[in-house]
Amino acid sequence: MNTDYIKYHGTITNIRDNVDKNYIWFDICQNQTYKESNGTDRTNLSFFSARINKNTKPNLKIKDEIYVEGIPKGYVDKNGFRQNYIHVENLSKKEIQPTYNNEYWNDKKIEPNYVSKEVQKEFERKLKILRGDINE
Repeated sequence: MNTDYIKYHGTITNIRDNVDKNYIWFDICQNQTYKESNGTDRTNLSFFSARINKNTKPNLKIKDEIYVEGIPKGYVDKNGFRQNYIHVENLSKKEIQPTYNNEYWNDKKIEPNYVSKEVQKEFERKLKILRGDINE
């Protein structure tokens, strides 16, 4: 059976090392900023819980920017709500480089499909039109 992995990047906002004897639980926050169509700046905060084995002796501090890679897990809490978290297998304060070990879809190898520079420029032009940056 293949295990699915998730990679997540953010800032530690909470650390709980007394919940369970084997794991340290912590929350990771991503801060996504964007502009609305009227020019107003907006920020969306999203949080994800994670746990890491205490035997790895991680040096975690609130406000640390971290990159984690791990297995997505979940459980139903005592109130009947689904709780999802990452079981961390790799934690770094530097970006974890992507790995491309899944090159197959429905047992067929995925071949890269490169786009010419002309097609890229035309796509960018159409995107600018859709955004309203330019008129045609």
